[in-house]
Amino acid sequence: MFFSLPKAYIDYKPPKLHRGSTSWYISYYVKNPGTGKFKLFRVKVNAYRSEREKLAAAKLIMAGLQEKLSLGWNPLISPLAPKAVTPLYDALDSFMAVKRKEMEGQSVQTYASYIKVFKDWLAGIGFDSSRPVTAVTLETARAFVDHLETRTDLSARSFNNYLSFLCSLWEWMKGRGYLTENLFRSFKRKPKKLLQKHRRLLSSEELTALFSYLRTENPEYLCAVILCYCCFLRPKEIALLRCKDIDLQGQCVNVRAEIAKNDKDSVRTIPDVALPFFRALDLSHSHHYLFGRHNGRAADFSPGPDHLAEKKFSDYWDSRIRPACGFGKDIQFYSLKDTGITGMLEFGIPINLVQEQADHSSVAMTAIYVGKHRRANDQVKGADILPKKKCRSFTAAAQNTENN
Repeated sequence: MFFSLPKAYIDYKPPKLHRGSTSWYISYYVKNPGTGKFKLFRVKVNAYRSEREKLAAAKLIMAGLQEKLSLGWNPLISPLAPKAVTPLYDALDSFMAVKRKEMEGQSVQTYASYIKVFKDWLAGIGFDSSRPVTAVTLETARAFVDHLETRTDLSARSFNNYLSFLCSLWEWMKGRGYLTENLFRSFKRKPKKLLQKHRRLLSSEELTALFSYLRTENPEYLCAVILCYCCFLRPKEIALLRCKDIDLQGQCVNVRAEIAKNDKDSVRTIPDVALPFFRALDLSHSHHYLFGRHNGRAADFSPGPDHLAEKKFSDYWDSRIRPACGFGKDIQFYSLKDTGITGMLEFGIPINLVQEQADHSSVAMTAIYVGKHRRANDQVKGADILPKKKCRSFTAAAQNTENN
């Protein structure tokens, strides 16, 4: 990956262990680019009691230094970060340990997935897990970004998400003394024109097929569909609902601030036609999650003490719903929310009530869904807005123009 690598004993002298009676240290030399002379550096290895521990630590430190020196690192030019010789995988584990305390479950799972992809790629190019953080050079980072760009299963939006994560990860390591620079900050994200959502609304025929299939195959999952389609809940909110959040008497769903995207409590109305589906659920355990996690039963969405990961709703959609109903990839689980909002507006529900049901921050956000079907509006067709006194002359002029 390099055009010109530094040469041992010319640009640097490899690390060497010195065992004294009272002190152990590692020495190495690097050439001062200003004077052309070698400068001595020492790293003490006295933090361990036994010789075995000292020797093991010294070997790791020397391996890290040797690799950095062979890759062109020079402490006279780029000072070593305090934790630069920490194995990369240890640093990644520390990052995840911190994030598990700071973030919610699904976000942690997403971060873990990104790191696994990165580790798998590193293993594929022969990167040993014991190599230091600084062994990931700009060339290594560029090669991984190139790998992401060549993946046909990765959308432009997903590519940008990966890049944002890597920038955040490297910034975290920089702030904690593992690195001195953020390698991924220089890479460009995909332009906005490539980030358009590739999902469409469901037609009435497709909705009929979906409901007919789920009524017999999976009534519990049908309730999740209704929560997205009629109550406009997000997958994360659906996954974290508890049985006590379904108020059959009040005919509503209580979305707690702790699970809501905007961190605010809200109430969503359950339409009359949808209420029977929720009455059929076993809501007797009020603290159970409405959609429980049942090990070994991927299609079981019944209530339980442990909640499902939100990804399970889209996984079931892809594996079961899509082939059973003949849906293309442009019809996704989240298409239900778009379809439901558009349907309510077309049905004549006032836009402010739809805004409240969708928990949108403004009417302007709800108004985006007006006219999703891109067809002429019958009410606009009948709008008689031409000035009455000039209507006859205007019509005559129009007819003369056509005749000419």
